[in-house]
Amino acid sequence: MCLRHRVSRLLATVVTLSATAGVAAAQQSEINSSLTQIEEFVATTLGQLGIIVFLIGAAMWFVSRRSADRAQWGWRAMWGGAGMIVLSVSYGVFVGLFENLAPGVVIPVLPLL
Repeated sequence: MCLRHRVSRLLATVVTLSATAGVAAAQQSEINSSLTQIEEFVATTLGQLGIIVFLIGAAMWFVSRRSADRAQWGWRAMWGGAGMIVLSVSYGVFVGLFENLAPGVVIPVLPLL
């Protein structure tokens, strides 16, 4: 193979790799954005459901009077709601920890020529 063919093949390879890396970086940015939105949705929903369950459980427990069964379910709902609130906060901290520990872990796969 002559020198001109080698240089043109090398140039084509460099252009292809740089274009592929740019596309992979854009895709990684979109993936990170989508994952961030999903994480925020899960944490927010879990916290809001926890508050609702806690309040319903508290209302059930306070108005149970002599019904031990209703008081027991109200008590369980209160603790379950409180657990969901704690879990939503812990989930946000856990995800934030791993986002800061391993940035750029998604490695783009470049096609070989």
